[in-house]
Amino acid sequence: MEITVVVCEECGHQAIPPKYSCPKCTSDHLVETEHTGTGIIYSYTTIRVAAGKYESQLPYVVALVELDGGLRVTARLEGDQASIGQRVKLNRVEESIYWFD
Repeated sequence: MEITVVVCEECGHQAIPPKYSCPKCTSDHLVETEHTGTGIIYSYTTIRVAAGKYESQLPYVVALVELDGGLRVTARLEGDQASIGQRVKLNRVEESIYWFD
């Protein structure tokens, strides 16, 4: 599955949409592109206490995924095993949450 990113035509900065100007150089010359949705786990944490609808999902892993190319996104991981440097791929987007395998 691919992930949509915006790339600034002026400085090359990448970001997750929606963005109306570049957060780095403030240019409004942004172009949407598709990314392969692959990357590595940069950091992660295991959530053991949650409220509301997430309580039934405990424990679960929230990771900072560095996509190939450098852009980092916060995501949920399928399963409960994670390690820094582990290769992951986008599985789905559900309620604005990126899920990686």
